[in-house]
Amino acid sequence: YHRLVGKLIYLSHTRPDIAYAVSVVSQFMHDPRERHMQAVYKIPHLKSSPGKGLLFKREDTLTMKIYTDTDYAGSITDRKSTSGYCMFIGDSLVTWMSKKQDRVSHSSLEAEFRALAQGICEGLWMKIILDDLNVKVDNNVKI
Repeated sequence: YHRLVGKLIYLSHTRPDIAYAVSVVSQFMHDPRERHMQAVYKIPHLKSSPGKGLLFKREDTLTMKIYTDTDYAGSITDRKSTSGYCMFIGDSLVTWMSKKQDRVSHSSLEAEFRALAQGICEGLWMKIILDDLNVKVDNNVKI
């Protein structure tokens, strides 16, 4: 189980379509059961689309778009929410994340703000890197 989930974590760095599922199965690394192993085998698309990956297109004007979302109290074991974001530069997906929040949120608004804060921090970090590389990106970031 540990080896399979480790391989899935590695694959999820270039396969955003499996990031959430890998996040869920990795929560049971300390005490995996048979049902967790069955869940690992049900993670879709790996055999049917082995060449799938990221596509980057050349564009004149680059814009940054960040999408965030959360499921309020989605975990039935501890009522924590799972947050996620994805960032596009132009039409190309450059970074994404799906992770259980470290605290229990008291409202859906609080959970959404936590996800938004993660997305904004990632956007600021990416803007600094792109500025250092002299890559011009429109300053109007869409969130």
